[in-house]
Formats: sequence, C-alpha cells, structure tokens
Amino acid sequence: MDVDSDNTVVIENSSNSAPQQESEHSSADDVEFIDVIPNASPTVSISEEPKVDEHNDEVSQKSQTNENSANNYEEDGALCPICFDSWTNTGDHRICALKCGHLFGYNCINRWLDSQQKRSCPTCKKKVNKTDIRFIYAKKLVAVDTSEIDMMKNQLDLLIEEKNKMSLELSKYVCREHVLNQEILDLRRHIQVLSTNSRVDQQPSHNNRTSATTSSVRLFMDKSLEICRQNSSRVFDTSAALDLIVASAKSPNNLFSGFGIRKFNMSQYRPLAFIPLHNQQIRDISFHPMNNNCVLTASMDKSFKVIDTVSNTVTFTTSQAMPLWSCCWDRDNPYMLYIGTQSGDVVKYDVRVATNSVCTFSVPGDMSPVVSVASVPLQPGNHLVISCKLNSIWIFQNNGSNSESDVHRHSLAVEGPFVSMKYNSDIQQLLISSRPNNRIPYSRHSLCTLEKTSTEQIYCNLIHSFQGGGMQKLLSKSCFVRDQQEYVAAYQESSKCVHLWSINTGQRIHSIPAHDAVLDLGGVQTQSGNFLVSLTEKKLEFFKFN
Repeated sequence: MDVDSDNTVVIENSSNSAPQQESEHSSADDVEFIDVIPNASPTVSISEEPKVDEHNDEVSQKSQTNENSANNYEEDGALCPICFDSWTNTGDHRICALKCGHLFGYNCINRWLDSQQKRSCPTCKKKVNKTDIRFIYAKKLVAVDTSEIDMMKNQLDLLIEEKNKMSLELSKYVCREHVLNQEILDLRRHIQVLSTNSRVDQQPSHNNRTSATTSSVRLFMDKSLEICRQNSSRVFDTSAALDLIVASAKSPNNLFSGFGIRKFNMSQYRPLAFIPLHNQQIRDISFHPMNNNCVLTASMDKSFKVIDTVSNTVTFTTSQAMPLWSCCWDRDNPYMLYIGTQSGDVVKYDVRVATNSVCTFSVPGDMSPVVSVASVPLQPGNHLVISCKLNSIWIFQNNGSNSESDVHRHSLAVEGPFVSMKYNSDIQQLLISSRPNNRIPYSRHSLCTLEKTSTEQIYCNLIHSFQGGGMQKLLSKSCFVRDQQEYVAAYQESSKCVHLWSINTGQRIHSIPAHDAVLDLGGVQTQSGNFLVSLTEKKLEFFKFN
C-alpha cells in the first residue's frame, strides 16, 4: 500500500508479482481494503485485465471446444465404446462385432457379457450370446455416408413413376378427346341424314340399295370340329396357301401330358396330326408370313418354339425367365421374331442364333403382360413393333439397327385396359379391343390408323369405335374378316354373341349366337368361300358368308 502526497490511496493486489494468467483468476479475497483518511477524496484503483483479453479467451475456448468435437468425430468408430481405447487388428483387444452390427474390443465385450445376467449389446441392448461375436478382418474401417445419394435416388424413382403416371393420364385424356370428336362426327352425320330425309323423293332408291346390301350379309354354320375333349384350347392360326389351320390343345396321349398343336385341313375339315410341344398352356400361335411351313408358338412354360409343319418337328426353341404371352414374325426379315413376356418386355430373336436375343424393348413403369404383339413394315430401314399390354399400348420404332438405344418409344392414346390387338397390313388399320373401366361402362373395339406428326411422333387416328357389352372377363381376341368388304368381328360375353361390324359404315350388321365362350376369332378365305372361324375351349366352328 502506498500513500502519495495528494492523500490518494492506491490499493493493489497482494499477488502483483504473479503472472498475468494467475491474476485473471484471482478472487475478491486477494484484495485488501483500508480506511481512508477523513476529509479526503480518495481514488481507488484496482488492477484488472482488459476486456479485450477476456473476449480473446472466450474465442480461444470455443475454438478449442470445436477442435475437441472435431477430434471426437474423427475418432468416432476408432475407439472401443466400452474402454474408450483404440482397438487393434490382432491380440486380445482386436476389433469384433456382434450380430446387431456394433463394434467392440474382443476382451472388453467378453468381460461385459460375463458380467451380465441377461446378456445384451452395450449399445442397443439387443439380446446376444458369445457365439454371436465375429472378428473383423480389417486394418481400418471407413464408412462412406451415402444417405443423401440414396435419398436422391429415391426421389428420382418417385419422379419417374409420377412422370409415367402423368403420361398414362395424358394418353387417357387424349383418347377421350378422340372419342368425343368421333361422337361429334356421328352427330353431324345424323344431322345430315335428318336433313336429307326431308327430300324423300330423291333418296328412296339409295336407301333401298343400302338396306338391301346390309340385309344381304348373313353367316351360317358350315362345320364344327372337335379339337380336344378337355377344355384346353386357347388360340389358332390359319394358312390359306397351305389350306391348313392349327389350334392349341392338350395332348390326347397319356405318355405326354402337356400341350401341343393340332393340324386340320380347312377345305375338307379333316384332322391331320397332333404335335406335342409344351408343358403348359400355349398362349399364341403365328404362321410365318413368307415361309408358310413354319409356325411359331409361345407358352406359359417360359419357352417358344418354331415348328416345321411338313416334318412336324421343332427347328428352334429357347426359354425365357418369365412366362410368354404373345408372339409374331417380323414382316421384313424372315429370320427375326418377337416374343411378348409376362413382365411387359418384347424380346427380339434371330432364328439363326439360338444362344442370345437380339434386343429387348421395354417400358419403365408398366410391368403388365404383353397380350398381343405385331410387326408393322413402313419402309426399308424403318420398322415398327406394336406392343399391346394389359394397361397400355406402345410402338417401338427401330431404324434398322439392333441397338436398344436406337429404339424410339411412342405411347398410343387409347384407353384401356386392353384385351387384344390385331394389325391388318392390307388395309393398314389397327384393331384394339378394350375392357370396361371406371369411366366407360362397356367394352370397345377401336379401329384406327397410324399417323405421323411433323415432329415424327406416331399417333393413332381413330376411325370407328364399336361398342360392345358391359362385361368382358375373358381375353377374347377380335379379328378382321373380308367378304365383299372389310368387317370387324368380336365376341360379346354379356349377350353371348359374335357381332359383325362394317368398316365402311361403322354399323353392326349381323350377330351370331355362341353357345360356348369364344376365345379366338379369325377370317379365312378359301376356294370354297369366305369364312369366319371361332374357337372355343373344345371346338372350331366355321361360319360361311352367304
């Protein structure tokens, strides 16, 4: 303590000679207070650290805390969570894991399990045993955090799925627009008919000719052939050049309990032979468009086969990973064929190469089976393949190469769900049969042509939409039929009839009662006349035009 001449008392810390860091932590007990001389105005000065140093000290403490947390983060996964010591890759403290996936030192987890009555993992408390201990043979463990990548992948998948749904919705609305446009055209035609009826003196002869033409179209039963005694027949195909018809059937021989094709002579209605082929149901049959001796079959036993109808032998066969629903030949290349699978893919094969497929046409987001597939030749080097699935219809445009990256997909704006699809290359028209849905309570048979926009997009131009019944459970195939003009035939489950529509007028002109459910239909032209052939589970029925 010092007293100067101005009666000013200066009180200093008794530990003034100590280092500065110690003075920072000095308490109030280290300061000595004395009485001040009366009638004086003392000034007290207590030595203290500047506030700037206190702020720097706080900053240094925070940085040190951050460094410690960073070190702890870096050491996370490198220390045993029991003893907090580094584990090794050899010795008693080597790294090991329990069945729950948590890591420990070997001697630490052994002591832990021995000390517990109910043995459990120290981290997650799941029940474990000593037999669950597994050594980790690694010098250093580094876990890469891929949570953000996985989250982005999931978001991408959701966006792709949403995009596909929006595309399907767009196709439905476009189809609805075509249907409404067709209704508008029908109403306009009806208005024209009503306006022309006022001029009766000019129209009677024309009306009489039209009614006479419509009433003259009649079909009568000419022959019924039994294919098999069991309900096993499903599809058939015809070859006018060979005067031959083949239909799928169950084997009549007990030595082979599978399925095959039965051959018939069309003009004489005479059965020829049965060829055993598959272990399960045959879903589609197709004659070769150029070499009529070859027949292609696709079966639910995941295989397809090419049969020589002259020698009744199998010339080519290959299996797939999924059951097969449909098949067809390429209209340009005699060696190429297409197979529609249950998983929604269309696989292209070359019969000269039996090992691998040429390419696969697929649509992301739609795994429904391919009920029908068709080949459409446009021009050399530009080929179309139509894939009719249960839920959507797609066109694959191939520029001639076998690379899947060169294939362009086009979605047709036709509302499903779908039953069958046929393409008539002579008149270049597409026939699509659909089931009733939530918006349309009846089945439809849409007749359309394929057109191109200025941007090379392919779409279907609706010509007629033939209305069917209110029930369609079976996958009954519709067809084109030709007599004096072109017709469309389809089986209606609700009325148990086969209806016949005119392509020229769009009107229904005839109905044929069907005692059994019709699964497949086809038009046949022979020397004895034109026929409509229907297939049930047991019989082939031939209806002849009068």
